[in-house]
Amino acid sequence: MIILNNVDKSFSGTEVLKDINLEICDSSIYGLVGYNGAGKTTLLNLIGGLYRPDKGEVLADIGEKRIKTTANEEYKRESFCVFDDPYHLPQATPESMARYYRGFYRNFSPELFAKLCKILDIDPEKRLNSFSKGMKRKSDLCFALASKARYLLLDESFDGLDPGVRMTVKDLLLEYMADTGATVVMASHNLHELEGVCDSVGLLNRQNIVFSCDIDDARSKYRRYRVGFSSEVTENKFKNFDLGNLKCEGKLIGFISGKEPETVRERLALVGDIILFEDHPMTLEEIFRYETTKGGEEIEISGLFS
Repeated sequence: MIILNNVDKSFSGTEVLKDINLEICDSSIYGLVGYNGAGKTTLLNLIGGLYRPDKGEVLADIGEKRIKTTANEEYKRESFCVFDDPYHLPQATPESMARYYRGFYRNFSPELFAKLCKILDIDPEKRLNSFSKGMKRKSDLCFALASKARYLLLDESFDGLDPGVRMTVKDLLLEYMADTGATVVMASHNLHELEGVCDSVGLLNRQNIVFSCDIDDARSKYRRYRVGFSSEVTENKFKNFDLGNLKCEGKLIGFISGKEPETVRERLALVGDIILFEDHPMTLEEIFRYETTKGGEEIEISGLFS
């Protein structure tokens, strides 16, 4: 398990993360979502023990012990970080980098690395500096999976990969987690990349985790409603109803709610006769947009180019 307790992190006086509290379960794939610049990479560096928190602590389970991740060699030998712009030794090939990692990760498997190179179409004898971004990313995933580390931390791991390769990588991650019991944390600004592979997801916005829950729970928690009344209504009639993104158009209203449909309908019936009642599940992308704009003004683009 990975645990963050009241973690703050700033750079040059600029607060990047504030009061982060998060628990990531063992044997799971956790998706960390946020817009570019939200602090995902900083949070991964904290989890990986590469940054020291200004406040709070980051803990991880190793064997029977729960230890701080910062500057802890035992933890680093059980965690593998793949960042968006990874470092490779000058003139290195995938094969030579594999030998380098083998000296650090006690469970690194050369046989598994060779199989992964074939699956992802990597030539282990070519120089990494001649590879495209996508080829470098595939090589780094081969290193990570061959390490058999207990914790994999992946930053924008699908960036630069073909759609077919992305599906293969998702299958590999699911198999890795199932076979080794590892915990995988994947940071991305693209929700579509995380659907179908992550068990849980956390949304990072305004320096904090907006919410963190199972993906199935997130989908069941939020629903989009469209309700029609027998007479016209105004937004003022719903000011005490806690309806998100409320829009009124004559007799129709649209909104988002985390309450059960039966409860919503029962409360709205106090306003007037209901002649139309529709509820629809929301996609993760819709939930992300709703949560990250909550409390703020929506961007108005209608007629912008007229």
